[in-house]
Amino acid sequence: MKTIILRAHHSFALERFRSIIMLGSMKDNNLSQQKDPLAGKIIYVLVMTVLVQFLYPISVSDSPFVLIAYQIFYISLFVAGIYLVSSNKRTMWLLIIATVSWLIVGSTYAFRPDLIWANFMVYIFLIIFQSALIVVLVQFIFRTKSVNRDVLLAAITVYLLFGAVFVSVYGIIETLTWFPDQTTHAFVDAFNESSDVQFPWQTFVYYSYATLTTLGYGDVLPLTFWARSAATFEAVVGVLYTAVIVARLIGLYAAREVEEEIAAGSDSY
Repeated sequence: MKTIILRAHHSFALERFRSIIMLGSMKDNNLSQQKDPLAGKIIYVLVMTVLVQFLYPISVSDSPFVLIAYQIFYISLFVAGIYLVSSNKRTMWLLIIATVSWLIVGSTYAFRPDLIWANFMVYIFLIIFQSALIVVLVQFIFRTKSVNRDVLLAAITVYLLFGAVFVSVYGIIETLTWFPDQTTHAFVDAFNESSDVQFPWQTFVYYSYATLTTLGYGDVLPLTFWARSAATFEAVVGVLYTAVIVARLIGLYAAREVEEEIAAGSDSY
């Protein structure tokens, strides 16, 4: 008699546990079925980030009109970013202000490259814009309950944006180092040893992604302590981000498989 009672109690507890798991799974499914405001928009930011970051050689020109043309091309990334966060009014207005400010100081620097403050502020507004996008996308990655196309695209976009942010960080370090006497550089390029001109930002794009991926050809080297510190930090970020995001994606995939197995077991029971 006791054995029958214990078995019944065990069956009831097991069924109750499965019901709780199923209820939680149904809630997660309902939440995942509710379309996220970022869903379907991330692809635009990724495409424009790839184009802007890897087609930068077209900007190598002394003509201010070519630089402005590249700025117009860059605007597409800003538009895609603003569209991405359009559901969050506060973040959207932050990006709009950063975009307008970048356009003003960027156009000023295109015609007056001797204005150090304009060059400095271009980097600042880029950092604000790109960092805001990183925060939005990382929050999206960690609030989703399953692996889908948007999550993968967001993970790739964040990685590329990290490289873009450090382009501006290196630019700021170089500007602050070179400005006082206009002969000292924070970085050295084995193929461009001229010290009478400021280090081109295009080289920082190459150097940033070589550092982020820990590739490090060694043709561009940081000279000052601040430059070396920034390069070290970017390399650490690149490695840690890859490890964390891979763990997150595997965890989401594994959790989905467990839920499916529990659901299948409950149906068969």
